[in-house]
Amino acid sequence: MAQFEIIDEYTYEVCLLPKEKALAFVDYLQSIGINAKAKVGYSGNYIIFVTNELEVTKAKQELIRYATSPYAKEFNKASWDQGKTIKNEKQIKPSFALPLSINLLSITTAVELLCIVLYIALLVNEEFVLHYFALNNLEQFDSWYSFYKLLTPSLVHFNFMHIAFNLVMFEAMGRPIENTFGKAKFLVLILSVALISNILQYGLMTHIGYFGGLSGVVYGVIGYSALVSLRKDLPASFRVPRGLFTVSVIFILLGFLFSGIANLCHLGGLVVGAVSGFIDYKRKSLK
Repeated sequence: MAQFEIIDEYTYEVCLLPKEKALAFVDYLQSIGINAKAKVGYSGNYIIFVTNELEVTKAKQELIRYATSPYAKEFNKASWDQGKTIKNEKQIKPSFALPLSINLLSITTAVELLCIVLYIALLVNEEFVLHYFALNNLEQFDSWYSFYKLLTPSLVHFNFMHIAFNLVMFEAMGRPIENTFGKAKFLVLILSVALISNILQYGLMTHIGYFGGLSGVVYGVIGYSALVSLRKDLPASFRVPRGLFTVSVIFILLGFLFSGIANLCHLGGLVVGAVSGFIDYKRKSLK
């Protein structure tokens, strides 16, 4: 099978195909003497490259044939003849016993591990974690480096159910965004949501007490997913449960009836995520 690798002399773009079709087509091109490679493109698809303009013409002629009969024996036989050589990232996928994926190269996993580490630290030394990572409205930012505490409350959780619910929801809603749109966009999104939602909670909360939790970010990725999923050019794998956004709004509104909930953080996260999703929904292209 074809290997995905850094493109060097393969600089002439032929087309964009879903992963399985891209692999089969690249293998076929190689079997007929056309030097071709593939690399990750947009929305889970892969871009096929060749080394010169002449091969672009030949490859596109073959692409027309491939498009009309992708399951023809000649196209699929090349992949079987070459054998499977795809290298996948090492990843522990979620299961009933382990509801989180583990991929140490992903932003999603990094955030989840930081939350777990701080939760364990909280159990050992609560005062330390609250003082250095959580936030309340009495906080005085007396130095430039103290502003990190506008982000870290998102990583602090106060009990098991708090962290368990947030991490499961973050895994379910956050990882598809990272896998579909890339690490850079996902990192910018969650940092923006965390910063703005924490500032809103810090600036407008009236009672004295520490607040923390990934809930604001979770609501942010829900808001983003709900709006950006209205695009018609996203892969079928990027699905958002219908009604999730509405249910989230209802939960936030109900939260204002109870004390001890960082409702402003939740509301801010949902709004920032939804606005970001709407902006990307209206863009002509997300490439």
